[in-house]
Amino acid sequence: MYKILLITIFSSLLLSACSNTPPPPIVAQNKTVVIEGQTIVLGGQYDQQKNKLQLMINGEVLMQGKFPPYTPTQNLKATYKDMSFAGECYFGSVLGDQGGSFGIVAGLVQAAKSSTADKCEMFINNEPVDVLFF
Repeated sequence: MYKILLITIFSSLLLSACSNTPPPPIVAQNKTVVIEGQTIVLGGQYDQQKNKLQLMINGEVLMQGKFPPYTPTQNLKATYKDMSFAGECYFGSVLGDQGGSFGIVAGLVQAAKSSTADKCEMFINNEPVDVLFF
């Protein structure tokens, strides 16, 4: 009797552990801009589990990075088709997810500054063109 009960419990735990899939990446809505007669599609995604941000130009990952501990900003740069691209990113959720008293204080500071969004301001040839929201 106990043997069957233990096997049932172990099987249930094993199945529930297998069903814990990581959350899917957060994908920004693509933005299309026309610069110097060229159509450029800006995009991005953020993998929460890996803490990895990727910015895409015309579907190609050209800029990527990870947020260092307690740092909500990431500035990424790349060159594509003789144009310079930059993403100045602020991810409020990076600090808020730290937890504990630091996460609470960070959340309060961000709320006071109205800067809790996860976003990347996109620049082409040093000119602001659009904002990606995650």
